[in-house]
Amino acid sequence: MSDSRLSGRHVLALGVGALAISFAAPLVRLADAPALTIAAVRLAIAGPPMLLLGVTTGGVRQWRGLTRGEGLLLALSAAALAAHFGFWVASLQRTSVVASVALVTMQPLFVALGGWAFLGERPRRETIAGVVVATAGALLLVLPHAGDRGTLTGDAFALVGGVMSGCYLLAGRGARRHLSTAGYTGAVYPATALLLLAALLVSSTPLTGHPREAYVAMALLALVPQLVGHNALNWALGSMPAAIVAVAILGEPIGAAVIAVPLLGETPRAVEVAGGAVVLFGVYLALRDARTLDAARPEV
Repeated sequence: MSDSRLSGRHVLALGVGALAISFAAPLVRLADAPALTIAAVRLAIAGPPMLLLGVTTGGVRQWRGLTRGEGLLLALSAAALAAHFGFWVASLQRTSVVASVALVTMQPLFVALGGWAFLGERPRRETIAGVVVATAGALLLVLPHAGDRGTLTGDAFALVGGVMSGCYLLAGRGARRHLSTAGYTGAVYPATALLLLAALLVSSTPLTGHPREAYVAMALLALVPQLVGHNALNWALGSMPAAIVAVAILGEPIGAAVIAVPLLGETPRAVEVAGGAVVLFGVYLALRDARTLDAARPEV
């Protein structure tokens, strides 16, 4: 149960989690390798520990109890997560850190719209207002790139990554009805890794032969944002109000932009800062709707 009384441990977990996930975008930029390779290595490293955790916490029994429909949703969730990582990593190789992270952070809005379209969950005024405001912010981010087809492609990939993240959460809502967080991620992470590795084979994308520094960045991507960051936030979600965790996650674009300055030498332009701020404010408005917040609460 969430507890409104926050101890030092809660605040520390939230701070560590938010800081750790903020390193994801800069680490992707430091990994000199194809997008599919980066995504596949990230999940291939993160998958086995989560599988082991799932098995040791009763996951096998939970997996056996899944219905055929829940199993299908679990597979769809893994496929959506694989697409999310693939498109988001590709976006970071084509557009700025601020634009990519801000646009992909719109996933709670896509969850709300998907719930409306497919589940009949009509959004409330807060969510509709959030969609309008965040869309205006997205236009602020994208319009300066109108003359650069490559950068616009990166922006589009970030939006697709956000949509895929929303699909992942929507499928996960049904798939994990009888699964613990460890049981869910212990199944989804390895399945996602296998899908990404299969995509490497089909597309003839090389897994090996990249600079050593690229593999170091990929390993850090799996260890810091994925295993440390997301697991810290999952723990926090179990003992803190979901609203606090969700708002803390909105700090990722800010943290990523700050980290990118010394690490990548990438200083965001004023219009990117303004557009990103408007996007985050729109997402915050939507998260004030308890239904949107519950639907979009982080699963990994």
